[in-house]
Amino acid sequence: MEINWYPGQMAKGKRLLRENLCLTDAVIEVLDARIPSGSRNPDIRKILSGKPVIAVLGKADLADPVLTDLWLKFLSRDYQAVVDVDLASGKGIKRLLAELHKLPEKKAVKTWRFVVVGIPNVGKSSLLNRLTGRRVALTGDKPGITRDKQWVRIRAGLEILDTPGMLWPKISNKKQAFGLAATGAVKIETVDIFQLGLELSEFLAKQAPQAVGNRFGLGDIDIAPAELLKKIGKLRGCLLKGGETDLEAAARLLVKDFQKGRLGRITLEHPDSA
Repeated sequence: MEINWYPGQMAKGKRLLRENLCLTDAVIEVLDARIPSGSRNPDIRKILSGKPVIAVLGKADLADPVLTDLWLKFLSRDYQAVVDVDLASGKGIKRLLAELHKLPEKKAVKTWRFVVVGIPNVGKSSLLNRLTGRRVALTGDKPGITRDKQWVRIRAGLEILDTPGMLWPKISNKKQAFGLAATGAVKIETVDIFQLGLELSEFLAKQAPQAVGNRFGLGDIDIAPAELLKKIGKLRGCLLKGGETDLEAAARLLVKDFQKGRLGRITLEHPDSA
């Protein structure tokens, strides 16, 4: 699987980041807790060179908490601080605010300014809404919601610049492409949904068989990915004319269940393989 999805707002976002970085004291890089390594944009990292960066593991409520703890330790070597945040409940926001106030060097300024960066659909806008306690940024479960920059006043003396989600022009690393597609960082229309369903079936059968079995009422799932999709499709009524299983519909259903956390808290990456 390869991903070639680089709409105009991403190129614009990169340009806005370069132009406005000099106005900020530090950076908040939002990563997806399910793919902490795969959601790091190498192009963004180059632009941010020299700026202090805090990493936020967003969507932590969807990730395996044991692996999240391992990732927090692993990433701490690359960032000034790393905080996991449950964007659904707001857990972790106070810790993040505490880290934000530690970062800027003491100087005679009234306002500290940060910029939020990250790939699409990773939770940047939801994070801003949590930090302010009000709806200041548009959110959604699809990538590409934020299309321009906006300054957001968190509280007196603290402002944050929101930026559009940014990928890089071509993602050819198969493992990374799988993680980005499975977590919803790219538009579903830009990937082969059947291929994605097969890869996700294979991963889940190996790493989370009980979760899949419980969700779909299956027994033994030690079978080929295509057969697993076929079973899921039959159980959920994904049928074509003549009674054949609609494997594409079954794949779409499985991917959506994973993205919504209906299979449980599952992380696709382990620090040992980063």
